[in-house]
Amino acid sequence: MTVQHPIITYRLRSNGTIPTFLCKDPNAFAGMYGVNTNKEGYIPAWLPPQETQYLGMGCGPVDPDGCPKCVGVIETKADLQTYITGISTTWTVDTSGTTGIHTETTTGPLDAWNAGPEYVGPGLTTTTTPEVTFAPPSGTIIIHDANYVTKIVTEVATSAGVTTSVKEFPIVYPYTNITIVGVSTVVGVVTTTGPDQEEITTTTSTTTTSATHEDIVEGYNDSFTTVDVDGVITKTRTRVYTETTKVRNPFDPVEATNELWTKYEIVNGL
Repeated sequence: MTVQHPIITYRLRSNGTIPTFLCKDPNAFAGMYGVNTNKEGYIPAWLPPQETQYLGMGCGPVDPDGCPKCVGVIETKADLQTYITGISTTWTVDTSGTTGIHTETTTGPLDAWNAGPEYVGPGLTTTTTPEVTFAPPSGTIIIHDANYVTKIVTEVATSAGVTTSVKEFPIVYPYTNITIVGVSTVVGVVTTTGPDQEEITTTTSTTTTSATHEDIVEGYNDSFTTVDVDGVITKTRTRVYTETTKVRNPFDPVEATNELWTKYEIVNGL
């Protein structure tokens, strides 16, 4: 049976625009799973912007005399799965999930929120709920490698003696955890001549700390309320802290095939 909306591989037009023969049905798909088909180390078969091949659905049956070079037709679900499996062997999918929540509530008279040195009224009170934890999504928690410059020691030697400066830097990172895996120091020496032909030797020692981080971050959202009781205004801030964990899984070509084939059958009324 000849379908009106076949699954195709296609590329952008040479001017960078989207082909006009793509299916415009709201249930159709296009621009899926783009992959650069040029072979590394060779003169490219396709010049930009046509180096990327996409999956989509065409509008109208395929011409019996064939398709343009930039278009291919995938006729069966098995062929679709074979194609997606072939291009996705190194792909992964990252998923984030909430793994912890706790709430901090701060309340007090309105004047206490911006209290100056002259304020003598009641202060603010803060209460925190116990953290509720959840299991992370299925998968492997993503690990990030990072290098931080944590110390620079500079020694300047002249005929008058040696002067030393030490600068230390804290490790600042967006995650809730850190594992130090190594510390290294690189020493550089530069010799110059001063205005009086005096030899100046500058020695710089740079210490780098290597670390890993699990992709677990914490953020918060604030909400504010005010209550007026007989002219006494109380302001409350509710701060909800949310811990988010990101995991990684291999790309599933079978799931991807099923999703696209379902769209194909809906659009074609199969």
